[in-house]
Amino acid sequence: MDQPTTAAVVPHDEALIIDVQSKSLDEAATRELVDFVLGEAGMRPGVPIVLDLAKVRFAPSVALGALVQMSKSFSFEKRRIALINVHKRITDTIRVTQLHRILELHHKLEDVIKSKPAK
Repeated sequence: MDQPTTAAVVPHDEALIIDVQSKSLDEAATRELVDFVLGEAGMRPGVPIVLDLAKVRFAPSVALGALVQMSKSFSFEKRRIALINVHKRITDTIRVTQLHRILELHHKLEDVIKSKPAK
């Protein structure tokens, strides 16, 4: 029986869009997602990276920490990584923990493309 993948690339000319397909970003799914993002980002240098979290309902501290680490790492390369379609419960956790100061959050893809990178 094949297991579903954690993420998939959605074709787009202006951004690397990664559709996160796991409902829960536990430790194993987070590790798989990070590896996937890093691999795909290496093949599409320069474009913003957008993680679509519409399907994700649970992101524990290990997942949030990995997102922060990726965000900081990509910022050294002058690349953006933005999160879209983030479930309210996850957004609330990000805001309560002040991670919104590091993580770029948007409602939809068009918002990321129209906006300037957060500083």
